[in-house]
Amino acid sequence: MTKKQITMYLLAALLALPVWGQTNFRSLTYDEALEAAKSEGKLVFMDFYTDWCGPCKLMMRDVFPLKSVGDYMNAHFVCIKVNAEKTGKDLAARYGVKAYPTFLAVDGEGKVLFTKIGKQPADEFIAEIDRLLDSDRTPERMKARYESGERTPQLISSYALYLTNQSKERGGDRDGARKADEMVHDYFSHLTEAERLSPDNLFVYKTYARSTPDSITRFWVTHREAFDASVKPEMEKALAALYKTDICEYLSGATVYDAAAYETLKKETNALGFNVSKQYDPCFRLIECHACGDMEAYLALCKEEYPKMEDDVRNAWLNGFGRLFEGQDKSVRLKASKFLRSLLPGMEVYELMFIPSQIMLLEGNVH
Repeated sequence: MTKKQITMYLLAALLALPVWGQTNFRSLTYDEALEAAKSEGKLVFMDFYTDWCGPCKLMMRDVFPLKSVGDYMNAHFVCIKVNAEKTGKDLAARYGVKAYPTFLAVDGEGKVLFTKIGKQPADEFIAEIDRLLDSDRTPERMKARYESGERTPQLISSYALYLTNQSKERGGDRDGARKADEMVHDYFSHLTEAERLSPDNLFVYKTYARSTPDSITRFWVTHREAFDASVKPEMEKALAALYKTDICEYLSGATVYDAAAYETLKKETNALGFNVSKQYDPCFRLIECHACGDMEAYLALCKEEYPKMEDDVRNAWLNGFGRLFEGQDKSVRLKASKFLRSLLPGMEVYELMFIPSQIMLLEGNVH
């Protein structure tokens, strides 16, 4: 055997080993996966996808490679990917798969234990999978446990997540999400300070702190140094993201300008160290200029600040750009539309998806 052949052999052997830092999707047939699950005392997890499915690709890029996700999935499942329109067409038909991605778990005999549809952030995805595997956390049992007065972190996090997901599955019905939000805020209000700082309750901050003025966020900001050192980095990252969201809400006009609330947001963003590189200074200048009401000056500033902004912040701003000119006269709205049109040649494909709708909004009633 030549040196090159030895190298290729070793490489192939390494690639065949499980990858424990990420979800290990094995190259097995359905029947082989069932046999492996029985011999290893696990379940079979099937990821039904298609070549054209964007959310499927996002899950493979952003969720399944994470160590936390891989550790959980590899411990509980024999994982396989199933192309629902090619080699897995018959299997998809057998299990009635019609939306993508669909995640389906079966036991060693092929009995369905749960079906889950759609993409989700990593933490929510694992939390939901864990709930679906627990017979004591069915919707009926969680409702009964909650109504009986149980208020454990596991129950609150699982039940609130279930209610939120129900809202999403019902096409934007906010009732479940509203109930979840009220449930978590009520739960948080009855916790002691020590309980609020417990790692068991991190889900409250990361998922249910809705804005910077929120009561949960106020405690978070005041006690940010009191959290355990092991979780501080992720807590700081989540808090920074919350401030970024609120800045984008003001920038895009989604939040009605309130001088006192805005000044608090700006002051805290700087004081907490979230604007060290001055990346939000263009946003602050734009927000403040718009609040003054001189739209000619605002449009001039738009041209100046546009190249200085981070991509995601800039996209959030432009996604609501038409809203910023509601009630303005024809000439101003046409100038705003002209500004957007001037940006089109240099934009990426994903950015072009929302700009035309803003141009139509600006030009809709001006001709």
